[in-house]
Amino acid sequence: MLKTDASAQSQPSHFPSDEYVISILAERVDLREQSVGLVVGMIEGNKRRILSYGRHSVDDFRVPNGDSVFEIGSITKVYTSLLLADMVRKGEARLDEPVEDLLPSGVVVPQRNGQKITLQHLAMHLSGLPRMPDNFNSEGPDPFRNYTAEALYQFLASHELTRDIDTEHEYSNLGAGLLGHALACRAGRDYESLLRERVIIPLGLNSTSIAPSGSMGGRLVPGHDAEMKAVPGWNLGPSVLAGAGALRSTVNDQLTLIETIFGERKSNLDDAVQDTLIYRRRIADNDVVLGWGSQTVGNDQMFGHDGGTAGYRSMLLFFRRARVGVVLLSNAAAEVGDIAHHLLDPSKPLTKARLVVSIDPTILNSYAGRYELRSDFVITIVAREHHLVAQATGQSPFDLFPEDDQNFFARFDVQITFNLSADGVVHSMTLHQHRKDFELQKLG
Repeated sequence: MLKTDASAQSQPSHFPSDEYVISILAERVDLREQSVGLVVGMIEGNKRRILSYGRHSVDDFRVPNGDSVFEIGSITKVYTSLLLADMVRKGEARLDEPVEDLLPSGVVVPQRNGQKITLQHLAMHLSGLPRMPDNFNSEGPDPFRNYTAEALYQFLASHELTRDIDTEHEYSNLGAGLLGHALACRAGRDYESLLRERVIIPLGLNSTSIAPSGSMGGRLVPGHDAEMKAVPGWNLGPSVLAGAGALRSTVNDQLTLIETIFGERKSNLDDAVQDTLIYRRRIADNDVVLGWGSQTVGNDQMFGHDGGTAGYRSMLLFFRRARVGVVLLSNAAAEVGDIAHHLLDPSKPLTKARLVVSIDPTILNSYAGRYELRSDFVITIVAREHHLVAQATGQSPFDLFPEDDQNFFARFDVQITFNLSADGVVHSMTLHQHRKDFELQKLG
């Protein structure tokens, strides 16, 4: 078996034994086939421990470690919010400043009921903007690369908000990407160099970058899809949406970020880092802050963010008061974030292995069609011989596998239940994701 303890630092007492952690990683790689290689970092105060299991790829038997480079996807949004907090601290922007004030003259940003979208709305996912723009082409191996500022401006000029600003929390890659672009416009430079100078270098993150260069390139672990097939990496550097998910990094660098949050490392970003953790408001079940997901757990506050690209999954979590955290990086697109949640909080159970069953192809065919949550979010279902393929507006298609005649699951955190009337006709489906349920009506 391919396994290693990649770091021999003092063991944090909060976390379980090496043997227990390795057994979890091994089960995900060898039995469930949810990853090719996993690296997990655990930190308590300034004491870190790193364990890994698996390999770089099917043909490369090197074991990834704490300095191996992965795409971290949407964890980038944390860094975009740090950039915002720093610019606000320095008087270069305001949280309540309309985003249109940072964009080139003539760019139109949608409003609703006289209210404008501000930088704070974008960082907190309260803008009312959809998850992705409807003129984004999700086809191809590197879909973000060619999405330009001109395309973004065209979408903003034509889009009509479907709900009031600052009333509902809805995760938006578009909003986070727009935030990063707007901050770069205000600074008069590109997002990548701005983020590097203002955030990455001050935090001492030597292996965090959009475009891996020097030794980072040699340490980059190849990505794999949810079926463990090799896929090319994403290059968001040229994209106007880079601020939503462009970074590559290592477990060690992400643990360094957590150390900074805990006050174990000092930098000129200390105040901005803490600003991102300030409670802003509560909407539904969300404690809304800048850039992070946040949840009250007992007498502590858990902060975190996950990430996913075509070939990688990532998770960063920490308890602020207890000063313990977990970073998990995987070189495959299957969902493994429950491991990080369980290691940080043992009361959170590991997911159970899901078994694929065979069902009548006529049942699969009956589920084919388009299902609408809102006019800007439709999921199209296509039937294949033994499973379904789903594609949401502006997103890449993914496979759905049957657990029984009505319940299906993806290789990441999505499950779908098809709802039937008394006479057996499909009228809707329920999307289960992030412990929330959304009902989508079947069209036509």
